[in-house]
Amino acid sequence: MKKSAAPSKDRDLRAELVAAAVEMLARPQPVAVPSLRSIARACQVAPSAVYWHFPSEADLRSAVLDAEYASMVRAVEEALDGAAADEDPLVAAGDAYIDWALAHPGAYQLLFESGDELPATRAPHGPRLQTRIVALARRVDPDAAFPAALLLWSGWHGIVSLRLHKGEWDWGMTPHQANRRLVAALAASSG
Repeated sequence: MKKSAAPSKDRDLRAELVAAAVEMLARPQPVAVPSLRSIARACQVAPSAVYWHFPSEADLRSAVLDAEYASMVRAVEEALDGAAADEDPLVAAGDAYIDWALAHPGAYQLLFESGDELPATRAPHGPRLQTRIVALARRVDPDAAFPAALLLWSGWHGIVSLRLHKGEWDWGMTPHQANRRLVAALAASSG
């Protein structure tokens, strides 16, 4: 039975529609990997060709997540390894993370803003990067290195997310300037 789209005198459908949307927005929303068909189309192959390389769409999605996560970790590690002797490594790590995320907005959103339960990644880099950031945060706050690292990570996510979603705002500073202030504020609060 098809429901009528015509207004009814007994209900306020407009208010119901807004309320339903508000209720839906109370739950995290998924950010999807491009469809198998669109990926096949980009490679100019039939969708069935994908199955020669991936047993399922979930396996393809997992490979995409692994590749993007490894790309992000590599960007941060390269920045840390190439940081000048007088450069704060936390600033270098934050700048690299922010730059990667702003250059890969869809991947960033899939990895860090998705309401989906993401499959466990096969990329071994995450724990290694976390250990490295915690070790750097220990220099700022020896007694609470892990919470300090979480604060930095949260701040970096905030810088990126706001730039992606509120790009029209006048921020009064660049993302790198915001990162320097974040690292300085953490150091000042821990001193």
